[in-house]
Amino acid sequence: MVTKRILNAPELFALRITLATVALDLALVFLRGARLDPIGYGKIVLLAGMLLAVGFTYRRSGRSDSIGTTCLCTGLFILFSAAMSLFNHMLVPNGRPVIDEWLIRADAVLGYDWPSIIAWAAEYPLWNEVLRLTYLATLPQIAILVIVLGLTGRIRDLHSLLTTVVVAATGAVLFWGLFPSAGAKAFQEVPPALLEAVRPIVDPPYVAAIIDLIHNGTSHLSPDEFRGLIAFPSFHIVLGFVATFHARSVKWLLVPYAALNVLLLPAVLVHGGHHLLDIPAGIAVFLLALAASRAVSRPGTAAAFARA
Repeated sequence: MVTKRILNAPELFALRITLATVALDLALVFLRGARLDPIGYGKIVLLAGMLLAVGFTYRRSGRSDSIGTTCLCTGLFILFSAAMSLFNHMLVPNGRPVIDEWLIRADAVLGYDWPSIIAWAAEYPLWNEVLRLTYLATLPQIAILVIVLGLTGRIRDLHSLLTTVVVAATGAVLFWGLFPSAGAKAFQEVPPALLEAVRPIVDPPYVAAIIDLIHNGTSHLSPDEFRGLIAFPSFHIVLGFVATFHARSVKWLLVPYAALNVLLLPAVLVHGGHHLLDIPAGIAVFLLALAASRAVSRPGTAAAFARA
């Protein structure tokens, strides 16, 4: 009799990266004497645990592989995101010099500066609001895609989505730890009137909090208070390309995703306060992560994971 495996190779890959990150998180928390938010993390573990339990039940019973895989991958996404976000915040304070000065000089060569894009957005208030919604839609795109791919039986695409995000996020966080950046919004001044008109999502108070974290860190670690630290590469761009690529087999979803993520290019500049070079860097991370994801899913690699 053939026993159905609880987890397959891509899921095992995501789980192992997650568990390694959790172990590293706990070691750093202990060494630094930081305080974790027990309620915040308890809720995450409880939710992810329930999803994993439901997924295991459906898969082992044979009732619905689609529902089982959707629940398992959703639980893994939640656990990985929480663990990697905590690890990112354990990398502060970061005493390494930020690379923003170099990025600003490179942007200038290309004829770009952040105040100019804010001035443009202020002239077109309707487009500014469209870009605001586009910027906020990035994570919901991934959540919707996980459910759609899983429940429609596109399991291979769902596993590719999972492993691509895991690889991309891990690489982006490690890169930021070595070469920290805060984005153009932290080093280029914009007249208050323009900021008031545009109301960028990453606004001056948000920027001040990021700079403070980079220099001083925090002793209280709560998922409810964490901020996005990574500026270069733009992780919004990474997720936008990941979402569009993996929506290609869902015709009714591909067109709106493609449209949204074309708009995401200016949205990360206006509402994320990014350097222009953050965009091609995000695309490069996506391509590298996708290649790594495909390597994980190859028959030989999959067999190695299954035997482990």
